[in-house]
Amino acid sequence: MEKKQVEVSTQKKGTLKKTPQKTNRKVVGISKKSQEALIKGVKKFKKIIELAKQKNLNESDTSNIINDMLGEVWGYDKYFDITTEYKIKGQFCDYGVKIDNKLRMLIEVKAIGIDLNDNHIFQAISYAGNEGVKRVMLTNLREWKVYYLTFGEKIEKELILEIDFFSEKNNKLTSDCEYIHKEAFQKQMLEALREQRMALCEDNVKKVIFGKAMIDKFKSEIKKLTGMKIDDQEAVEILKSYMKFF
Repeated sequence: MEKKQVEVSTQKKGTLKKTPQKTNRKVVGISKKSQEALIKGVKKFKKIIELAKQKNLNESDTSNIINDMLGEVWGYDKYFDITTEYKIKGQFCDYGVKIDNKLRMLIEVKAIGIDLNDNHIFQAISYAGNEGVKRVMLTNLREWKVYYLTFGEKIEKELILEIDFFSEKNNKLTSDCEYIHKEAFQKQMLEALREQRMALCEDNVKKVIFGKAMIDKFKSEIKKLTGMKIDDQEAVEILKSYMKFF
């Protein structure tokens, strides 16, 4: 396979600009059995992660815990779904995740004491570009960041999921963790989440708020409440002035 030139464009979570095609795909969730195992696993490993942070484990020891989590929390078969030191064109990525014998995601691991940043994901993205893999995950055990890649003249990466085992409350933590589960890949839950966020991106919300239907309704309600008539431009300016508070 010809090696692609890696030029990365970044889009942060919640700022996606492209409008997807209409879809009926929904975020359906994993099975009850898998969910129960996930909840139990998250509770167990949250304590282990806290201890690992106290001991400031190195990258190798951090990876050992991640390997266990992939099996116990997220339902992957450690012997057949997960490849450590996944080799790509003579280079190595920390983990390759296969579903139905097809590479679906690459995982880049950093020591738990290292704060994650975009520079850490660059190498994994270059590997993904060579393999045509659309999902890359970056983790230091405490934080987990999942990126969705699109390929063109340059590789665009979109941060679609962030998980923090220290700051998130248990309900949100377990809910977010579902998206990394093996079943989530099989049910295309990450894709559904991405499409949902793209549909509700800032540009689309603005189109609704400042569209004719909303402006006409706003003017009508203002007149009904106060007796005051305002024109379209005044309505837009009023809405803009209040939107900055939200």
